[in-house]
Amino acid sequence: MALVITIYTIRRRYNKLQKKLKDSVPDIIALFEQILFTDKKFSEQEVFDSFEDIVGNVNRESLDIGVDVLVQFKNDDKESEKYPLIISALGIVRHLEEKFDSRSNSEKMDAFQEAFVLDLNRFDSKILQYAYSKNKRIRSEARNSYLALSSNDPYRFFDDFEGNLTKWDEIELMQYLKQQNIRGNLEGLGKWINYSKNDSLVIFLIKMVGFFKQKGIDEILLEKLEDDNANIRAESILSLGELDIKETEDTLIERYYTEPEVCQVAIVKTIKKLNTGKSLSFLQEIFGETNNIDTKKIIAEAILNYSYEGQIAFQTLKNSLKGFDLLILKHIETPLIKYK
Repeated sequence: MALVITIYTIRRRYNKLQKKLKDSVPDIIALFEQILFTDKKFSEQEVFDSFEDIVGNVNRESLDIGVDVLVQFKNDDKESEKYPLIISALGIVRHLEEKFDSRSNSEKMDAFQEAFVLDLNRFDSKILQYAYSKNKRIRSEARNSYLALSSNDPYRFFDDFEGNLTKWDEIELMQYLKQQNIRGNLEGLGKWINYSKNDSLVIFLIKMVGFFKQKGIDEILLEKLEDDNANIRAESILSLGELDIKETEDTLIERYYTEPEVCQVAIVKTIKKLNTGKSLSFLQEIFGETNNIDTKKIIAEAILNYSYEGQIAFQTLKNSLKGFDLLILKHIETPLIKYK
């Protein structure tokens, strides 16, 4: 009976503590906003004492809530140069190290995510410790975190990718690459485009080269135009457009007639993106030759958006057509109207 009473008492105390901590969140938010987003000066001791006054005891539970608030600020793009002040004052690096060492996989996962969002690149050894874990989720999170936070060969695990990347994989990897881009450390992507034997990863990395506007990749992209995989060729063509490499336009037009549809569509999109004004007649020609409805729509949209001359050509084309081709043009011009 005494044991039951003891357990009940402990649980009551724990629940009261949790409620108090939960109720303290608005005050923690107000304190952190004052530190981060006003001109008021705080010392580390003042930050610690103010936080302790709110939570009662600076321990694992209260620090978890403090970290949650900081992570939410970061996720809401609330920028400040004073995040390191709070992180140092509350010993958050040490707190995350303890979570990395926890027996709980959920705590480890939290530590990976929190270190990433707070941009704490001090955990190379901790992260590498789990990069070969038997637990698939822990292993994946460790490798992704290493990609985001490490300045020492961050792409070392690209060689271990197997199978096709899912859309979720791509979204996660893009978020981690953004951290490397902030630190100006994306130069290694070109090497992996050439080195990797995983076509799915290569396609993703080519897309990232275009997304992050990486310079000095021209030759690699041109080499990939000869790849056996049509999807790799198509993504390379799109990235040429994203990087605004206008001198490739004639080469792309020459390739158009010998490429499959996925590459033809990519060529049209890139010509539209480059918008040099030199390829209007080509776009008009292939509109008449194409039988695929979806491709026709993409070509028509490219013509309409191809400078002022493109708008004139679009109207001329519309006046000369009838039937389904005319409906396509009307739909492109006013997509919200359904034509019968």
